Amino acid sequence: MNCMLSVLLLCLISVQVMAATTFTYRAPESGKDARYNYDTSVLELALIKTRKEYGDFELKPSPAMNFTRAIRSAQLNQYENFFLKLAYENKFNQQDLSFAPFPIDLGIVGYRVCFLSKTIKDKVASAKSFAELSQFTHGQGLGWSDIHVLEASGLKVVTSPTYESLFYLVAANRFDLFCRGANELYEEYNAYKHIKDLTYDTSMSIAYPLPRFFYTHKSNTAAIERVYKGLKIAYKDGSLKQLWLKSYKQSIDFVALGKRQIYWIENPNLKGLESDEYRQYFYDPFKDN
Repeated sequence: MNCMLSVLLLCLISVQVMAATTFTYRAPESGKDARYNYDTSVLELALIKTRKEYGDFELKPSPAMNFTRAIRSAQLNQYENFFLKLAYENKFNQQDLSFAPFPIDLGIVGYRVCFLSKTIKDKVASAKSFAELSQFTHGQGLGWSDIHVLEASGLKVVTSPTYESLFYLVAANRFDLFCRGANELYEEYNAYKHIKDLTYDTSMSIAYPLPRFFYTHKSNTAAIERVYKGLKIAYKDGSLKQLWLKSYKQSIDFVALGKRQIYWIENPNLKGLESDEYRQYFYDPFKDN
């Protein structure tokens, strides 16, 4: 009898171990690519916060891939519960993707600050209006949602298929500006400042609402529900904000938005977004310090 009970207990333990849900996160494109470190930590935090209700989990990295391939992998549901962060675009909802409607970056990424070459830094700083700023070209990654936002405001955009190449191209004046989130510039500058003539603008910021959400294949409904619930729990108990500050405060302080001219433009990609609930979670760098 005792032997039978032992076997049953072992079976139950095995079932519990097997019941751990696998989640796949997007791996970096290169050794210097730290863009997704925060995202992975936030995803893990959301899963930890919901472990009691949904059970254990296992996080696995995807293969290294660029932006276009990552979206395609999610559309094809190639990896189990593959979550990646995307800025909202209505087209994704028609491409077999769905999302947890919580802005992972708390909206700070919508304040854009720009890399440029040392040779045109003074010229950019001398621009006193958005019309004058419009003479400069912008570099963006192929398929990035910012392309539509910038072009809708009359700005000219040049694209490159790889993230890392954009730093070299802007330093070589292949285009004038490579704009990044206020939360991203500090770490990226430290990673790429060895590039000859690369520097960053200190005069202005181009700003627009840019909620970025966790997307996955639309069939992963239970996973989406879990992640969304976990994000809200983590926000309410302060652990998400703590992680956010640990990851981004140094960069936000570094770019000093309060000393810059802010040029606000519209984000036409948000026209298909039915709810603006995400705005309640946005961080205001001019009020929330």
